[in-house]
Amino acid sequence: MGSVLPYLPVYFTERGLSDAEVGFVMSLGGFAVLLTPVLTGLLADLRVENRTLLAGVFIATSVALAWLLACHDFWWILVIHGLFWLAFVPATSLQDGLTFTEQSRRQEAGLAVVPYHRVRVYGTVGFIAPSIVLYVLMTDAVGAPIGASLACGSVIGLLAVCNARWLPKTRGAVGTSDPSAEVPVLNPPKKDGRGTPTMQALRRMLQPDIALFCVAMWLVQISAGAYYSFYPIYLTREIGVGNQWLGPISTVGVLLEVGYILAFAWLVKRFGLKWLMTIGVTAAALRMALLAWMPTLGVAVGTQAVHGLMVLVAHVAPPVYLNHRAEPAYRNSIQALFLMLVYGTGRITGSLMAGLVSQSSESGTLAVFGWAAVAAGVSAVLFAFVFKDRSSGEMEGV
Repeated sequence: MGSVLPYLPVYFTERGLSDAEVGFVMSLGGFAVLLTPVLTGLLADLRVENRTLLAGVFIATSVALAWLLACHDFWWILVIHGLFWLAFVPATSLQDGLTFTEQSRRQEAGLAVVPYHRVRVYGTVGFIAPSIVLYVLMTDAVGAPIGASLACGSVIGLLAVCNARWLPKTRGAVGTSDPSAEVPVLNPPKKDGRGTPTMQALRRMLQPDIALFCVAMWLVQISAGAYYSFYPIYLTREIGVGNQWLGPISTVGVLLEVGYILAFAWLVKRFGLKWLMTIGVTAAALRMALLAWMPTLGVAVGTQAVHGLMVLVAHVAPPVYLNHRAEPAYRNSIQALFLMLVYGTGRITGSLMAGLVSQSSESGTLAVFGWAAVAAGVSAVLFAFVFKDRSSGEMEGV
């Protein structure tokens, strides 16, 4: 993610795509979320090893990124970029499901459990690393093109395949990475006649409080979809920064993100989930508004101070909340369904609307961040005045 997300939109503009075409191509990440995460989540709940599925995910990801480098025509870019996202999007829900499964099994075995946010913080560290390498490669002294970011992502995908060998086995003894160790899983989910794991997860998500949480998060994802699709273009077009600075500027916010994530359990205990979500989404709305109304380098970099809070409410809190509302039989499926129904459709809407708004409005990318602020603002109102939190007490220990 750190190799490609800060660079892809600008890479596509350098390939000659219009703003509307960039928005359409970037929306494919959301379309992909509608497909593969639910399938891989179901396979994981039916006892296919998460680490086996992850190895396949990263092989396909690496191949797709290398192939995308060879594409110049819009339609080829569209197809291969779509294949990249189809391959890559299940990684998040599979890793979340693996983490929560391992936590549960360790609890049952009487072993110490590492809280989710302390595992998730390594993703933040991983996001930072490529930007340092790519900054050096893209300086005038070396002169690498922006396509170096895709090559970097392809190489890291192969490293992730190698790493999958050492991930815990969900069907083995707790903490096992030995593929020959076929020890039955502790307290395996029982078939209870209530349908597939996917249908059980869907019924749970339709409960009023979870459904409202999902609606508010859908608005957050619309705002985030606009941000991730056009922030790099905003930096190069409105602010005038060079391509080599795209990664380092993103890294400013990601570095601060480490502190937010490590403080997650304390923040939940201090404010409760309801008000943590309200504060975080309000901060995201203000950030988008500032980007729209004050397009300066100071604002563009300074608003990175709340990026970690935005990540906390958009990417860390939801899987923890859903896991606390799920049962073991559909732990993976509920994560995958959230990705499909909320994350995916929200990102599709955000990216498509951002592209159309940027191309049709005289304000361009400034207008994109204006309506992104509105979407986040409505979500903040829902969290503050409508959402009823039933899990804060349970989540204090996360």
